[in-house]
Amino acid sequence: MSSSAGHDTENGATSAVAIEPALAAWGLAGAPTERLAGGAANEHWRVETNDRPRVLRRYHPRRATESLPYEHDLLRFLADRKWPVPAPIATDDGQTVVETDEGRWALFPFMRGTPPEGSELLLQRKGSLLALLHEDLGEWPSPGQRPTFGRVTDLDAAVAPEGFRSFEDFLAWYADEDPERAQVLAETRQRNVADLEAHGYSDQPDTAIYYECLGANVLFVEDTVTGLLDFDMAHEDARVADIARSLVIDCGSDNQKVRSWLAGYAAHASPRLTGDEVELIPPLMVATELWNTVAPLSMCAQRPSEALLKSAHTSIDHRLPLFEVVQPHLARVTSAAAG
Repeated sequence: MSSSAGHDTENGATSAVAIEPALAAWGLAGAPTERLAGGAANEHWRVETNDRPRVLRRYHPRRATESLPYEHDLLRFLADRKWPVPAPIATDDGQTVVETDEGRWALFPFMRGTPPEGSELLLQRKGSLLALLHEDLGEWPSPGQRPTFGRVTDLDAAVAPEGFRSFEDFLAWYADEDPERAQVLAETRQRNVADLEAHGYSDQPDTAIYYECLGANVLFVEDTVTGLLDFDMAHEDARVADIARSLVIDCGSDNQKVRSWLAGYAAHASPRLTGDEVELIPPLMVATELWNTVAPLSMCAQRPSEALLKSAHTSIDHRLPLFEVVQPHLARVTSAAAG
């Protein structure tokens, strides 16, 4: 990771003055800017230009510099396929990542639209979108696994940015902080690994996955999709891991929501979901919740965050046990919806 990607304030917010060198790299010094809300880690500013708005991103220190070309190349590929994604804008010398004393920066077009109100129809649309996206992602000439990333079960990679040598190293730290919850994580992980192995997860081929077709990342203007945001988490895994991630975030264990989302995906999947893939969805939802818990929790080792700790505690105390308990029922729901 870049050693110069430090924050210049205690809460991680970058000042308006600090972004000027980055703006200058794109010939936009002095352009009007407005800080944008949202984003779990990266920081964003809307930049007004003579033709259309742009978005300046400052990458979180956790994101390794060597991983950024993967995201940018994928965005350019999808933009060429007419997907409404924010392909990175190069500087005059052809760079899409600029490094200053305040971190790593990239510039993107501003995508119009807003995330609509949640509904079963919207969940179907999201499922359909991801299925169609997967078809094109399968044709991208991928360079292989994105540097510093791994499959959803690779928790060693998830905690490495915080200096942990392995998931076991992380668990040892967390056991000193909260022994009971650390034990829950360890035992859940052990059961989940065995479950995934029994269902042949390791036999599923890798492909490029979005991993963020969820929440407020899908923008609409009326009934038209106008933006797919945040490919910062794109990497290689089985496509069914991408499905599980969307289901965990947008549907949880709600049977009807899961049914609606999967019906949309199944209607447009090419190739169709196999029986083996469908059987993997419930255990991969547990694996996803584990990843969603462990990766942010590891960040608290160096930068304690009450919000991250509270979210992790909710997951360990409630969400993980619930996803495990409802796996048999989710298996029936997913089988019926994907069939």
